[in-house]
Amino acid sequence: MKLFNYVMTAALVSAVLFTSCKKKDDDNASPNPPAQSAGFYYGENGTSTLTKADSSWVNGAFNTIIAQTGGSTVVEINLTGITAQGYSLGTTNSLTYIKNGSFWATTAGTVTITKNQDSKLSGTFSATAGGGVSGVTSFSGNFTDIPIK
Repeated sequence: MKLFNYVMTAALVSAVLFTSCKKKDDDNASPNPPAQSAGFYYGENGTSTLTKADSSWVNGAFNTIIAQTGGSTVVEINLTGITAQGYSLGTTNSLTYIKNGSFWATTAGTVTITKNQDSKLSGTFSATAGGGVSGVTSFSGNFTDIPIK
């Protein structure tokens, strides 16, 4: 009888301990972060926290990407085309960042269009040199499914 009580007590303790263990919250976490929603995202000086523009679109007639916040243009990118490829920033392609009424114009960098499909444009940009806004040394971001008008 003592053996039976010992086995039952051990089984009960094991069952309670096994079922009371909590699964870690991150066990089902996705290894990839959720996809960014459509829009234009930008940031200064290599920040990982990007700002989303209130509105953005592409002027297809002029190959110009425009991002606005508060009704004012914050970024204007002028390219020689909008096909999926890389564009070097400099003399023929340009990126201008407008902050507090000052213009930061790039002298080097790239814009890479990754998708031009269904009247929507996606890609990335990185301006590594420029001037005109105090404290800004680089400017980068991405755009996802912004409409081509």
